[in-house]
Amino acid sequence: MAEENVKAAGPAGLEKQVHNLTKLIDINGIINSTLDIGKLLTIIMEIIKEIMNAEASTLLLYDVETTELVFKVALGEAGMELTEKYRVRMGQGIAGWTAQNRKSVYVNNVYSDPRFDPDYDRQTGFTTKSIMCSPLLFKGKLIGVIQAINPINRPGFSDEDMRLFTIFSDQAALAVQNAIFFQNAIEEERIQIELDSARSIQDSILPEINTAYNGLQVSARSISAREVGGEFHGVYELDSRTIGIGLGDIHEKGMPGSLHASIVSGALRALAGVCGRHPAELIRLLKNSIVRSIESVDRVSLFYGTVDLDSRRLRYINAGVAYPILVRDGLARYLRVGKSTFSNADGSMRRVTVQLRPRDIFVILTDGILNTKNPNGKQLGLRNIMNFLEGDFSGPEDIVRSLVDYVDEYSGGVGRRQDISIISLQMV
Repeated sequence: MAEENVKAAGPAGLEKQVHNLTKLIDINGIINSTLDIGKLLTIIMEIIKEIMNAEASTLLLYDVETTELVFKVALGEAGMELTEKYRVRMGQGIAGWTAQNRKSVYVNNVYSDPRFDPDYDRQTGFTTKSIMCSPLLFKGKLIGVIQAINPINRPGFSDEDMRLFTIFSDQAALAVQNAIFFQNAIEEERIQIELDSARSIQDSILPEINTAYNGLQVSARSISAREVGGEFHGVYELDSRTIGIGLGDIHEKGMPGSLHASIVSGALRALAGVCGRHPAELIRLLKNSIVRSIESVDRVSLFYGTVDLDSRRLRYINAGVAYPILVRDGLARYLRVGKSTFSNADGSMRRVTVQLRPRDIFVILTDGILNTKNPNGKQLGLRNIMNFLEGDFSGPEDIVRSLVDYVDEYSGGVGRRQDISIISLQMV
């Protein structure tokens, strides 16, 4: 407990207790008047100095991830903007002992106590003589620790000081927890707003496509496993008789994948207008144009091809892990030829030509569809997809919609774990 027990006694002591408790009621209103964590910490530390009549005070918040106590102070008018001053390990110093043992304590003549850590005094030049320390607990959970340092015009802290300080620590704990809840809610709302904005931007860049050209119907769709993702599709009208198609996968999820997908799809769209009729040249230039924006182009997969509406000839390069499937006369064939890698895009990439016939269906899938698992952990796989595509469909739009439903049904409603993208073409 304490080295000195300076007790208040008699009527004067009772009057002081009543005064202090009345003051605590007023203080309770003050510390609950703001949910700004920066302002609140400043208010609490000022109140500690006032009610304990102390030279200094600190409030250290508990960092769950590092299991350390962190002392932060507000940056003037910046409110919630806090700057970190120092950290204390559990068990380090009297504050660390208080946090570890979840007990309040006061110590007069701290340099005679083996728990005291003089490191802060050495760093700042401040001389600590007496400390009163109490844990901030909310439903038994440690939030932080508050300290009053060096009582003014008194030889040390007392039992009555400790009682008053403990009552105040309960008030402060509730106020700090409310502010943390509020801060977390604001942060979650900010993140959600950013995600909603990113999703809106991605949807505008990658709209669902259902369109028709002279003799060619095209449908395309990309669906993210999260709010946003790292896959994209594109259909480009290169001229009145030539259509370009692109399907990309950055093999990253979430915001990083979305950002990189936007970079690659934007560059692809721009280059398609310049050299879109030449798949190999387009992929080579695309790689060179994004290599500085994306740390590793090894993560990029891209299928890019062109359809000549006059000759009904499809030419493409599969630089990655896209799965092209030709459905002809009710039979699905996986065109495994022509695989290259985007990171090694050069003149040696294998070009594939497919002569399309009327009623032919050509489908390109990313690997997220094949990797879909059912509740038992079994992957959907290429064979099941090919069997499915041999069914009866009214056209590319029906194929895309039905395939998405099929994938969702196979997963058993557990939700998508990977981004998926599909392009479906049909000659009429």
